[in-house]
Amino acid sequence: MKKEIENPKPDEKVCFNCKHILWMVALGQGVKCALDKKDIPSRFHTCNNFDPKTTSN
Repeated sequence: MKKEIENPKPDEKVCFNCKHILWMVALGQGVKCALDKKDIPSRFHTCNNFDPKTTSN
């Protein structure tokens, strides 16, 4: 059986919820950190420079 991949929850401290994320998938370069231009290895990854995205309610 395949395990379904879950999207990160909005309050998780992971790169996908960080304001420094760069979505460069359409350019064939994947998902990168804007601070060091390195690839983000998985949706569970985080670093010491985590800065949450601001949400407008």
